Amino acid sequence: MKIGFILECSPKGPDADIYPYLANKFCPGLEIAKPETLVNKQRVLEEGPFVAQTLLNDGCDYVFIIWDRIPKWGGTGKCEEHTKILQDELTQIGVNKERVFLCCITDMLESWMIVDGRAITKYFQQFSPKPLPYFGDNKDRASQVEPKSRIKKYNGRYNDYIDNFKIVRLMEDFIMPSRWNDSFKYFKESVEGICPN
Repeated sequence: MKIGFILECSPKGPDADIYPYLANKFCPGLEIAKPETLVNKQRVLEEGPFVAQTLLNDGCDYVFIIWDRIPKWGGTGKCEEHTKILQDELTQIGVNKERVFLCCITDMLESWMIVDGRAITKYFQQFSPKPLPYFGDNKDRASQVEPKSRIKKYNGRYNDYIDNFKIVRLMEDFIMPSRWNDSFKYFKESVEGICPN
């Protein structure tokens, strides 16, 4: 089973490490093509379906197009609007939509990262000479808004390119994110749903 990723990040962005890592966590043994990083939401919406077609033609069994709802680009910043744009284009160019998963992350990658505060607390504790208070769990949608600001306020030093993947690798499990962040749940269940027995 081979899957491809189309992501809204730069080639060295944390998403390019995190989502393939998670896919292998949820389905060990997956073959994963080198992620296609389209840098911004505009390119994901305009080019994503064509890149998905190429990945499928090049041997991927499934493709995941993943983008963050916020910050928005043009339009309304609504997942439904973005999804419709992609679905319409996939239909127009004749791609089998059952082989393409459209994952709009609400509101952004860090939103599900902060649901369970254990990994963030553990990660930043290694840089502090004194015990840090627990970062806290963020189970409701309102507390998951502006997650980067919440992480930076907690510790002062925070760089998503440096820190995010290291934090994710410290997560003991993904029970809370998949319970309290619907978009993360959709991604996790989509990977598990195509995982060979």
